[in-house]
Amino acid sequence: MKRKWQVSLSIILYILILAAALDFNLLKLIDLRLFLLFVLGTAVLTVPFYEKGIDRREFWYIFGRKAIEAGLIQTLLLMFVGLQNSAGSETFLSDIAMSFRPLLYGFCLQIVFSEKFEKSAVVQDTQTGVAARGDLDFAKRFQEFGLTKRELEIAGLVAEGKSNGEIAQMLYISETTVKKHVSNIFEKTGVSRREELVRIALGIKKKALIE
Repeated sequence: MKRKWQVSLSIILYILILAAALDFNLLKLIDLRLFLLFVLGTAVLTVPFYEKGIDRREFWYIFGRKAIEAGLIQTLLLMFVGLQNSAGSETFLSDIAMSFRPLLYGFCLQIVFSEKFEKSAVVQDTQTGVAARGDLDFAKRFQEFGLTKRELEIAGLVAEGKSNGEIAQMLYISETTVKKHVSNIFEKTGVSRREELVRIALGIKKKALIE
């Protein structure tokens, strides 16, 4: 939470510096009605990703990502309305410029809320003691098991030590969907634990090195 406040203050400070340097009136960026509509839109776009028991950090991460989408949608609609109603008027260009305010709101919220809380991308194999780093392309090492493209992606992330919640967050799907994919992966690879997927990944790596 402390870091979010620091990030927020940094954004405000940067905007103040830019406004001073460009001799811009900051009050023109403030529109309470537009901002409330923007927040409402962000919340609406975030709702499909909410699940019971979802980690709070994951929820705010998704919220931050959806802020960009909400800002973009609102900006495009404002521009469309502005082009219809203000064409030919003296304030035409000013109205179009002000249409970009929701997009600015979106970028600011995205910066504040979308900080990833990545766990260490190192998985220790319990039998061999070999550490598998997250920068290895584990997904390719499961191709021989006939996994779908999505299952390969998820199998690789599981082998990197990612939890179901982290995978859902990274792929923008629900945690329930991730659990179904993991279950299918277990069935196709003939394993029953996540640690065994790590050993498969390590075993394929060793085989490839020998060849």
